[in-house]
Amino acid sequence: MQVNNIRQYFEQEAFNYNDLILRLIPYYREQHQVMLDMIDVPQNASIKVLDLGCGTGVLSHLVLQNFKQANVVAFDFAENMLAACKNNLSAYQDRVEFKQGDFGVDDIGEHYDLIVSGLAIHHLDAEGKQKLFKKLFSTMNPNGLLLILEIVKGANAQLTQKYEKLWRKFINDNGEDENYWFAKHIEEDIPDSVENQTQWLAQAGFINIGCHWRYLNFAIFGANKPKINQK
Repeated sequence: MQVNNIRQYFEQEAFNYNDLILRLIPYYREQHQVMLDMIDVPQNASIKVLDLGCGTGVLSHLVLQNFKQANVVAFDFAENMLAACKNNLSAYQDRVEFKQGDFGVDDIGEHYDLIVSGLAIHHLDAEGKQKLFKKLFSTMNPNGLLLILEIVKGANAQLTQKYEKLWRKFINDNGEDENYWFAKHIEEDIPDSVENQTQWLAQAGFINIGCHWRYLNFAIFGANKPKINQK
């Protein structure tokens, strides 16, 4: 699906997104707790954070709430998503900046100590993801931490099909139309395997690369930018 069509879809869904996603994504809240647990910096640290594809601001809220001196750039391409995000983060308006753009091609800022991304980069193809990982590496401070929550493929086609079958059952069991949402997924999403994406992170220069959590076709993986003079 073209970027403009994806943007239009999320503009329409923005204000219903938080309730809806709990019926579509298994262990959604638990995933975000894992993301938070993996941020291994002091809670009083002054850090600059990028929330890439911020949506309604779930990850930004977790960071701002738990790291009292963090400053967040909330980046998304959907105007209504950013409006919802701005409303949800109103208590932290002095520590958050909102930017609209396409992170695949637009400037995303620099000097980040932490970059988080939740269910956003699967809209890029394999080449786009590899370019993005290099871009993220270049925008981070030494020892910066990258954490990505994503929908992913299995290591082979058989596993992917098994994961997708169980995911569709989850959607159906939660009262949603599995055929509708799976068709949307096929039309819009370009997931890749954890194995490929962690390899691309290594090629971009990251270290300490690992998959921190996984359930079916959802995973959390991440890495660090090396410290100065560290390989």
